[in-house]
Amino acid sequence: MNRRHLSIAVAIVAVLAFGWTLNRLFELRFSGGDIFPTSSTRRADPLGTKALFQSLAAQPGLDVRQNLERLSRLKGNPESALFVLGIPPQNFDYPGAKLEDNRDLLDFARKGGRLILAIEHESIELATNSTRAAIRSIALVTANSTNAPNPLQTSLDAGVVLGPIPTNNALRLQPASSLPASLPWPSAWHLTNLTPAWTALYGHGDRVVAAERSWGQGTIVLLASDYLLSNESLRIAPQPDFLAWVVGPARTLFFDETHLGLSLEPGIAGLILKYRLGGAVFGFFLLAALHVWRSMARFNPPPEPAITDTVVEGRGSAAGLLNILRRSVPAADIVAVCLLEWRATHPGARHTAQQRLAEAQNCVDLLMELPPRQRNPVDAYRRIAQIFRTR
Repeated sequence: MNRRHLSIAVAIVAVLAFGWTLNRLFELRFSGGDIFPTSSTRRADPLGTKALFQSLAAQPGLDVRQNLERLSRLKGNPESALFVLGIPPQNFDYPGAKLEDNRDLLDFARKGGRLILAIEHESIELATNSTRAAIRSIALVTANSTNAPNPLQTSLDAGVVLGPIPTNNALRLQPASSLPASLPWPSAWHLTNLTPAWTALYGHGDRVVAAERSWGQGTIVLLASDYLLSNESLRIAPQPDFLAWVVGPARTLFFDETHLGLSLEPGIAGLILKYRLGGAVFGFFLLAALHVWRSMARFNPPPEPAITDTVVEGRGSAAGLLNILRRSVPAADIVAVCLLEWRATHPGARHTAQQRLAEAQNCVDLLMELPPRQRNPVDAYRRIAQIFRTR
């Protein structure tokens, strides 16, 4: 192997190693999930909810999905539940990224679905995710818009406020209940302005942190913190009874990711996969390839031009005459033929130049007596021309 081949082999190995390393880094980066917003089901660190999502998906009879499309596509029914987790407290009035999201959320519950709204358990000052910051900006713009729909605090008769730092436990406020008597609750946010339509379930004294109410044919659950649904809580102190109450009778669970800035806008490839148009696309490209092939290569050989001996292209009349002479008169006999034709075309010369004709004929006879290889037609022509020029 020479040096050139060795250099090519080393370059190929280096490129493959770089590609493998880059792919491995991306896998490690995405497996942690810390590039996703807080409370996302794609986040595997303590601030995410991936453990809850995968645990529910492993239960028989449950259909658990991530919602990356518009909320208007979700149709509420008694068998469905929608989790909207990680809502920033300052954005509680408009948790979604669009103006009509409040209406879609309430319509989901009105038609029979179970809507779970939970405040993020991370302080807003500690949030460094750029996507979450962008969502907060959108929510602030929405709140200041004159065309915005009614905020959730007005529609639900409930809000969230930051109170004094409570104990780390939230006590059950309903004596007759199958829920645990206390829950770990490391959050200072609590619900406020609750009307009698709400049923307070847990709180710190008079500060309610979990409540439920009916809404149309469905129910709405408000949690002042989504800590019990996070990966950290499920690892340290899981609360299966409380989680079962949150899920309720629903069998189809949607975890919304659009309010966290994660959405799916299908392009051409996504539509092709969705409507199973792969065969049509393959057939189209096959026809296009055949058309290009037909345009570049001929299936039948081109017809050969007809060969004719009577046509000489690209030459004049003199060249044509010369070609005819070469084909009809041997070179050794050209002088005799020329003299014979001259005498036939000049009949008057027989009487006026008999002596010259005799001398010319004598030259031709002498020439013809020689073998063909020894004849010199040019020299004989010059001597005949000299005879006719001499007076």
